[in-house]
Amino acid sequence: MRIIKAKESDLSNIMLLISKTVETMIQEKNYQWDKSYPDVDIIADDINNNSLYIIKNEENYLGTITINEDQSPEYVDVNWLTSGKKTLIIHRLAIHPSAQRQGIAKNLINFAEEYARKNNYTSIRLDTFSENQKALSLYDKCGYKRTGKVYFSHRTTPFTCFEKIL
Repeated sequence: MRIIKAKESDLSNIMLLISKTVETMIQEKNYQWDKSYPDVDIIADDINNNSLYIIKNEENYLGTITINEDQSPEYVDVNWLTSGKKTLIIHRLAIHPSAQRQGIAKNLINFAEEYARKNNYTSIRLDTFSENQKALSLYDKCGYKRTGKVYFSHRTTPFTCFEKIL
């Protein structure tokens, strides 16, 4: 397995991975994502902005993660652990259902943390759907601290925010 920066030629395979992930999420009654989010335009923007990474083996796309400095406006009211520091944000972490429970998500998080350290970030922030028990547990186990909740205009259920100081 290797983690590499996604290219435009990876877009269709990434969208297949996301589609399968969304199907499984909905089957598990996890409504964090749906058929409209994340869409092809968002993923194409992530690729064009050089912020989307994939983990794959010879034949299969196993997971994806977007890392950049883009913080949602809703983050302004969160009680973050750091303030005014250089912060990396994790977005759209997805693991193909057939590759789940194999440590791939943790590999992607470790990759993001190493990237952050090499590029002099002070911390990593993210949010996840407050009913996504798998993700909440993953971030807790990886040493991320819960810092509050945010509500996005298109959703009635809050998202839990996390931060890890590096």
